Amino acid sequence: MKKITFKSILFFIFMFFTLCITAQDAPPSDDVFRLRNVKTGLFLTDTGTSATAVTMTDLGEENLSTHFTFVQSGAFYNIDSEISGILRAPGSGGPGGAFVVVSTTKASPAADTDKVWTIQYNQTDDTYRFQSGNSGRFMYHDANGTVTHIAVAATDNRSNWQLIPFVETPVVVAPDEDTSTDLTCPASGEFENNNTRNVDISNPDNVGTVDDRSCYSDYSESNVYGKTWGVYNITDGSNHWDAPNTLQPRIERSLPRSGETGVGSYARFTGTFRILEVGDAGNFSQDGTYIAQAKGKHTGGGGPPDPAICLYLAKPVYGTGINADKQVAFDIYAERILERGGSGSGREVVLLKRVNKDEEIDFELEVGFRVDPNDATKKIHYCDAVIGGEAFNYNIPDPERGLESGIRYGVYRVRGGRAQIRWANTTYQREEVVDNSGTPPSDDVFRLRNVATGQFLTAVGSSAEPVIMTDSGEAPNTHWTFVESGAFFNIDSETVGILRAPGANFSEGAYRVVSTGAAAPSSDTDKTWTIEYNDTEDTYRFQSRTAGRYLYQEVDGTVTHSIVPESNTRSAWEVIPTSQSLNITNSELSASAMKIYPNPSEGSFTLSLNNFGKSEVSIYNVLGSLVYKTSTTKNTIEINRGSEFTSGIYLVKVLTENSKMYQSKLIIK
Repeated sequence: MKKITFKSILFFIFMFFTLCITAQDAPPSDDVFRLRNVKTGLFLTDTGTSATAVTMTDLGEENLSTHFTFVQSGAFYNIDSEISGILRAPGSGGPGGAFVVVSTTKASPAADTDKVWTIQYNQTDDTYRFQSGNSGRFMYHDANGTVTHIAVAATDNRSNWQLIPFVETPVVVAPDEDTSTDLTCPASGEFENNNTRNVDISNPDNVGTVDDRSCYSDYSESNVYGKTWGVYNITDGSNHWDAPNTLQPRIERSLPRSGETGVGSYARFTGTFRILEVGDAGNFSQDGTYIAQAKGKHTGGGGPPDPAICLYLAKPVYGTGINADKQVAFDIYAERILERGGSGSGREVVLLKRVNKDEEIDFELEVGFRVDPNDATKKIHYCDAVIGGEAFNYNIPDPERGLESGIRYGVYRVRGGRAQIRWANTTYQREEVVDNSGTPPSDDVFRLRNVATGQFLTAVGSSAEPVIMTDSGEAPNTHWTFVESGAFFNIDSETVGILRAPGANFSEGAYRVVSTGAAAPSSDTDKTWTIEYNDTEDTYRFQSRTAGRYLYQEVDGTVTHSIVPESNTRSAWEVIPTSQSLNITNSELSASAMKIYPNPSEGSFTLSLNNFGKSEVSIYNVLGSLVYKTSTTKNTIEINRGSEFTSGIYLVKVLTENSKMYQSKLIIK
């Protein structure tokens, strides 16, 4: 009989302990796991980008970046991320740093020596260690936060990991979900509705007018979760209304648009949606279904006749394991224009957020015009959405080209399979404010009379000759039209061509406005103008494009485009149609309707009005600044000289209640 020595006993104990440590060199199952470090309690997290270092986070279990599976590869295993590929254990020259573990896009199984791991299980602690191949290096959460693979003792818990199973719950079928496997339109044709697209039920709970272009189903309603839901179901190829292979199926509701573009105009929609299913074409760019869209036409051409500005697109997110072939969530994207009429490269698609299947999500969409916070003289065309309490604001390009603000919602586009959207608690309101800032008076022919001087803008001679100011507005060279050119206007002479606003080095004088021989419309930057209307005074200012310079009558009589405040009436113009008789001349006024005496005056003076009734009196100095204003119903007004009346020449203007304008010159000694 062999003698049992003390050394033999020690060897037996050592081998028993070793077997306990490495008794199971495999994961507990092929399920999805989260890898929690024993020492730090944080979870191994994939970045989703190849050759980028993995991280450690405390993200929740629903976050796929913390989900991993173990795939056998020969005698080893790949550690496979649910959002990218398998993990790699580089050497000292790795892309993330020496021996730093990185993500890859490599699919499993793979036998690459730097992408395989040996799994060691500790039954006593129910923990795991992951050795890179047979290198003797173990995945390790370093004190500096990085994840490396290093040679380290099993007693160092930074190399020990708990496998937390991700317990999947089977995706639940919604109470009002269509589960039919037949996605074709009924043979009976009951939903074809070939005579109208406005197919609705009596007293629908959802607001708006139906645009139904699907023969798969019509709008209906369900009552679940304590709400009445509009049911919108469409399938691929079910658009029976439009020509084949042209427009996509839809059941949408259109809402009356806000047809004005003034600051304060808007269209606002609110509601709650649930997404049960969206289109899946097997191609990411073609996947998904629109649940709502902002609409709005624009000036200047480009794009379709009724373009979408921003669409809210839901793309499918599939589950794993038992839900691998089921849509369990949806990524909401904003598909929005980068230019008016933009499509293809003229649009961008931006991920906003993820929502779960059948989750009730509050939604608000407002499209309208507001003051530009960076320039109070301008406006922005905005499209602001709030989805599940998160705000996603977007400014539409070229706001000056926008003509309206509109909203549609429901279900639109399915390039594979079926789409099912539910809407409840829908509301809609709109506000319309007229924008007078950039609208010409009409397409009539006009005279342009300067508010400060009473003189008329006059074209002279031919091209490149400065315009002048004259006392009469009867001659054809004092007649002008406004011709639209994109977002701006040309000011077109009836006898020459359109006006030009040169720069500081112009040979006839800095910023001197001249006639040209160019015909309208023209998009040349020095020949286009922005029109601003003052509805209080019924006057206009003409800005040279967006330069901040305005058509201006100088004290010496020349006409420039200058940087002056709105209060300077030398930059303000009355726009008088040629079909309208001009006001009584100054000489006739002095002789009959209005008199000023004494004139010249040493100080105080009297203004005599010939039965004007209610009238408004305004007095301007030679610079065009308003120095005196009053309203009266009297026939005589005595005005005492104050600090506002210094020596000089003034223009007295009287506007009567029947909109007649009288004016005369006043001299203060």
